[in-house]
Amino acid sequence: MLEKLNEYEKIHVVLGNETCDLDSAVCSIVQAYWIYQQCQNENIDFPPVLPILNVPKSKFNIKTEVTYFFKLNGIPLESLIFRDQVDLKELNDRKKLVLYLVDHHTPSEHDMSLADSVVQVIDHRPQDPNWLWTGRVINLTKVGSCATLIAKNIIEKNKSFIDQQIASLLIGPILLDTCSLSPEAARATQTDIEIIEQLELLANLPSTKDHRETLHSRILNAKSDISTLTPNDLILKDLKFVNGIPIPGFPILVQEFLNLNRALDAVNSFTSERECRITILLGMDFKEDAVKRDLAVFSFLPNELENKIIEALNNNSSKLELTLVETMSKENWCLRLYKQANVRATRKQILPIIQNATSQSSMLTM
Repeated sequence: MLEKLNEYEKIHVVLGNETCDLDSAVCSIVQAYWIYQQCQNENIDFPPVLPILNVPKSKFNIKTEVTYFFKLNGIPLESLIFRDQVDLKELNDRKKLVLYLVDHHTPSEHDMSLADSVVQVIDHRPQDPNWLWTGRVINLTKVGSCATLIAKNIIEKNKSFIDQQIASLLIGPILLDTCSLSPEAARATQTDIEIIEQLELLANLPSTKDHRETLHSRILNAKSDISTLTPNDLILKDLKFVNGIPIPGFPILVQEFLNLNRALDAVNSFTSERECRITILLGMDFKEDAVKRDLAVFSFLPNELENKIIEALNNNSSKLELTLVETMSKENWCLRLYKQANVRATRKQILPIIQNATSQSSMLTM
């Protein structure tokens, strides 16, 4: 397929976000199959629809929950298409690209040139005022998981499309992103709950708390399995950027990460190699239905930007409930580790704080 792309006038691509977490990966595959199948049903001669996982093929092994879940649901890993296997910029420059964004609506810095090729956006994050996407098909709805929005649209238009495999694929990220619909985590909306129930009914799957929690626990265990990963892998495993600032999320607490061999060296090298002055580390531990969170701010010195971010985080202390646990420093860097008492505040709530604190700054790079 990939070697024949030049034969087609247009190439349709469904692209998830750079984190390539389970939600993003599943949404890319299901939405691409949905688009293709709809055209087949309508006897439309349609070009290829490629679900592209937005990560280099060589880095896919660090997405342990994605590889586990795909194998569990019969998705052959050798059939997947990765970001470095298709030159989207070349397709865009040649006016061949038709792009669908799922699980994000703010393109990364190196994807901004692709904006004119975007025809549809599906995301569950709050609207970024800098990316309104007028003139496109837009679905920006605040729910726990983007998979909920994908499933809802399909159920409303043609529920017979959803077989047991597709239903199982969609259920996984919804459970993971909502902590198995946990009221304590407060990440699930009524829409997430209703969609889960409909998917279970359509696929004749058990609609019980025990079944959901068992599946959620298996996915979470796969995500938290860091036995084969280095500190460098962990930094890249769930990485996002805000105004050029890297914000890796860990499947363990930051405090636990820092205890790994040469973890601080990895953070130092990572920050320096990306020509940044600051990296914000977010940690989460979910065991026995109890969520724990912490965060750390790593900064090269001197750094005015660090002061702005820490001030912003502290000004939102009622939202995050941060307590300074430890400060580590050397001649040219400092790391401040905070316990986050409000475990309901996820990265989705923290990113706008960082964005607002840094939007006026010109000190994002070294």
